[in-house]
Amino acid sequence: MAVQSDSFHLLSDTRALFLKHLGALLQDSALLSAPAIQAIQEGAGAYFDEMVSTNRRGTFAEEASGLTSSRITLVGEEDLELGIRLDNMSARLFESTGGSLWRTHLRFVTLLRRPDLPNSANPIGPKGIAQGLTTMFAAAGAFAIDNKMELLDRVEACLLAGLPALYAEINDFMDRGGVEAAQPKIIGSKEGPATADAPSVSGNALLALQQALLARGSGNVDSHQFQPSGGAAASLLNQATLERLILRLDELDRQGGFNQKFAPAKETTPAAEGMFPELFSTDGDFVSQPKVIKSAQLGIPTTAGESLAIDTLGTIFEAIFANPALPDTLKAVISSLQITLLKVAMKDSSLFANDQHPARQVIDRMGQAVLGLPIDVSARHPVCARLFEIATRLRSENTGDMTAFEKANAQLDALLAERAAAIAETAKPYQPLFGQLERKDEAARQVRPAIEKFIATNPPTVIRNFIEQTGSQMLQAVLQEQGAESSEWQESLALIDDLLWTIQPKADADERKTLARRLPDILKRLRAGMKRVGLSPEAESAFLDECFELQTRALRALPVASTGENQAPGMFPSDVFAPASAPVSSELRAGETVLTTLDFAEFQPAPARPLPCKEGDWLEFVMPGGEKRVAQVCQLSPNTQRVLLINPDSALALAVHPEILERQFRGGDARISSASSLFETAASTALRQTTGR
Repeated sequence: MAVQSDSFHLLSDTRALFLKHLGALLQDSALLSAPAIQAIQEGAGAYFDEMVSTNRRGTFAEEASGLTSSRITLVGEEDLELGIRLDNMSARLFESTGGSLWRTHLRFVTLLRRPDLPNSANPIGPKGIAQGLTTMFAAAGAFAIDNKMELLDRVEACLLAGLPALYAEINDFMDRGGVEAAQPKIIGSKEGPATADAPSVSGNALLALQQALLARGSGNVDSHQFQPSGGAAASLLNQATLERLILRLDELDRQGGFNQKFAPAKETTPAAEGMFPELFSTDGDFVSQPKVIKSAQLGIPTTAGESLAIDTLGTIFEAIFANPALPDTLKAVISSLQITLLKVAMKDSSLFANDQHPARQVIDRMGQAVLGLPIDVSARHPVCARLFEIATRLRSENTGDMTAFEKANAQLDALLAERAAAIAETAKPYQPLFGQLERKDEAARQVRPAIEKFIATNPPTVIRNFIEQTGSQMLQAVLQEQGAESSEWQESLALIDDLLWTIQPKADADERKTLARRLPDILKRLRAGMKRVGLSPEAESAFLDECFELQTRALRALPVASTGENQAPGMFPSDVFAPASAPVSSELRAGETVLTTLDFAEFQPAPARPLPCKEGDWLEFVMPGGEKRVAQVCQLSPNTQRVLLINPDSALALAVHPEILERQFRGGDARISSASSLFETAASTALRQTTGR
């Protein structure tokens, strides 16, 4: 391993740069005070020092799960709850920063001369940040667990957005300092035999999966005999045997044993059935489900490196085929490529270590191509038909190098671009309606200071609700139509002032006469305003009845009712005065064009931080009834962050308030589907199933 001679100073500089950037990231969030950020830096710095000075070897249990309990020394139920929350946060940060964090890990392996350094013990990893947060909470003293959880939600959103760039900067710094990245291995290393008791370190879910498979099967293997390190040296099959195996796989591929078009079983040739009988189980006249190749079916010794490569890939395919969220048509396309990828896996160890490997990118792009399609999409759907064509061409043109895969990726990129262009065209009729919402958002933002001024007078709840909802809508309508310089705008503000005046106690006889004289005109103007914004007659009558009682108290010089005294439960229809925290679904129409909206009944500001998505992303989110939907971000307002989501295949056109999506992202109900790697996700699923975690 090459390493800069003055490793002590480089480690010190790396530590300082990490803590500096971490502090700047937290400071930009405006969530924490300077002493709180300093406490986090102290805890993260202590974790850094501990990791670089520890020589112990990580256990497989730590590495396979990615995380054990974070380094928390708290006690008590609330502290246990907080510890679990920090562990979960660390796990999500590991997942979201996997690529950039992994590259820094490879450089720390070199810098510390620690080939056995667990990925979970990265000195600048999320576990260190979790320890920093623990230090901050300890320094802050006692305050409510709910407040801690809410703060963690906001800090996590900040870290999810900022850590990838932070880790990329640290990686570049170490690269400039002359620290080479250690070479990842598929399995094991000469420094540490891979055994069930002490398997070597995994770099990501794929490598950890191989570790788990090796550990599970190593009971029958002499660990001193089996010390593969990847490449030709790891193979226990001689070249002639390997070539015969590939010829057998080519024959099976030509016979279509894995071309999952659900062809009748009677078309399966006897020769193929005799070669691999386990691969041809049927259900009636049709193949029941895609089949998976395992090394035992090919007669490969478990001690061969190829055996582990085959079984790792087979386990990944099993996870893909068992995923209920993937269309069967996609599973059929991927199943047809099993043998093609299997031949790559046996020859090219980087398939499991390089997340940019062309063969992996083919699977990932195919997964992206079907995002938003119905689960029962037909193979005749234009997208699916193209996928079958690309897979067929890849199988026929693959000659053992990556040229065919690179060509397939170019074709898949073209397919993705064509679909994105078609969806953008579908979105055009909805953009004027989306523009109306943006103007409404801007009007609501301008109206808000006036509303807050009225609310500051502490009116009874019924008046407060009216001002915040119906009164706000009235002011917004006037502002959009007439502008802030118009007489109508001033008259609307005066109307709410007059409403508040009518409920104030009138001790003087002249004041009572003035109220009696002016009240009919004020009520007339109120009715006109409520009608203008479409308030139902039932809600209007209920509100005016409440006003009458308050105004009667005012004529009798009785004190104004305290907030909440006059609000009877269930007085207003739930669709009129919905709580601010409850999303409300509605519709905007322009001729035959209908845009569904997901919004709040009253004003809610946009989140302080930008949403993690961008135009072109595919989002999975939840509708108010709990139904999960998938759509593409076709427009994201730069001013209000309101999002236009379109999915022609499910007839969805939806405009969503950004705070609703922000809450779903924080709660795990929303995610960017197009940011996930199908190959890596399947590996993670297979790892959990293999390790039982």
